[in-house]
Amino acid sequence: MVKKQMIKQTLHLIDNWLDFQTYINEIPGVAVGIFVEDEIVFKKEYGYANLEKKEKLTNQHLFRIASHSKLFTATAIMKLYHEDKLSLDDKVSKFLPWFTSEKDDNIKQIRIRHLLTHSSGMTRDGVTGHWSNHEFPSIEEIKAQVEKGISFFKTSEILKYSNFGYTLLGQIIETVSGQNYPEYIQKEILTPLNMNNTIIDVDETNLSRHATGYKIKYPKQEREKLEHVPANIMHSATGLSSTVEDLIKFYKAHIFGNNTLFPDYIKREMQRIQFKAEKADWGLGFSITTLPEMKIVGHGGGYPGFITRSGLIQDKKLVIVVLTNAVNGPALTLSLGILKLIAHIAKEKEKFKLKPEETIQDFNDIIGFYISDWGTSLFSQIGPKLVVIGPGDDNPAEFIQIYKHDKDFRFIAPKNLPFASPGQPIEFIDGPDGEKIFVDSHKGKSKKFKFDY
Repeated sequence: MVKKQMIKQTLHLIDNWLDFQTYINEIPGVAVGIFVEDEIVFKKEYGYANLEKKEKLTNQHLFRIASHSKLFTATAIMKLYHEDKLSLDDKVSKFLPWFTSEKDDNIKQIRIRHLLTHSSGMTRDGVTGHWSNHEFPSIEEIKAQVEKGISFFKTSEILKYSNFGYTLLGQIIETVSGQNYPEYIQKEILTPLNMNNTIIDVDETNLSRHATGYKIKYPKQEREKLEHVPANIMHSATGLSSTVEDLIKFYKAHIFGNNTLFPDYIKREMQRIQFKAEKADWGLGFSITTLPEMKIVGHGGGYPGFITRSGLIQDKKLVIVVLTNAVNGPALTLSLGILKLIAHIAKEKEKFKLKPEETIQDFNDIIGFYISDWGTSLFSQIGPKLVVIGPGDDNPAEFIQIYKHDKDFRFIAPKNLPFASPGQPIEFIDGPDGEKIFVDSHKGKSKKFKFDY
């Protein structure tokens, strides 16, 4: 069974886990997409674009993707590099003569490479307080801060994430290309990739297309909504808005084997570790996460009212995008949960192969959610097997069980979880209302569970 077919068989489990996560965590809205090999195998929205109006989220709603903007900026820099219009070792001051300060000697050492890899040592966001007062700076304010000094470390001393640095990269793109940043990104990246639902910054012309962003939800309180805030001159660091499908188009261009934007040698350079730190590794634009099962190149984004996450597993040609419209939206948890489910099912693939003596029985009548006094279980079918997870678990693969079919709707619990009655039977019986009831010797009877947002 090839990888894509196996992932497709896992989609029921992934879909229902995401649905329950949206419900149990009271996330306003979640949009998710999975691309593998050569197609989008899954794309779905959960919850609301606007809670007050009960407006359901659709695939046309834009999300503020925030620091994902850095991937577009890094891609633009690498296009200019590929065209021999700049060198990564060029000093920033070569293109921005105002980038100088008598009070900050480190500034004269900062090169384009340092900005791309967050190793310049400069300030994270400057002193304008825009993440709380929601007034992002102008280029004049950026210049004034540079003159006063912006360095906290020497170049290449530590990995120090910097929106300020990517703001400078946007200015370099303008100087080198002779176009303003939105024009260049539109012409050189968005249009060639047919990214028709991606914009550089929010304004009155596109405001209505956006999902509403929300603050943290505290107990016994309703979520408060946040107004959309333009990123102004910091759009190259955090301004873009997009959709699941458009972000997948962007990542497809970074999969090896196509020259849509530039050759593979540029992509390899962007996706290899350029700066290694204790808590994070960075390429050129890309955050790099190395797990036991896989290496993920991608990025996250946090903007007032939005948390997003996306990533590419290059050797599997697998892309996962998760967008949420809440400042505490668990985009990273959801994306890792999807990846861990996929990795676990792939690891156990032999168990899902149909044996000569087996036939695939349709378990459609029994799959779904079941609730008892001890919580909720989610049953799904993968090939000939019945599987169950705890849909409220952050890591849905951690306690996954793959049941052996006995007969009819009777199964035997697996051996891998010692506290989950290994070797003992479970079964599904008809309830008085015609709905199936799940019965085991441990928790007793569990009824089917339906929920709504």
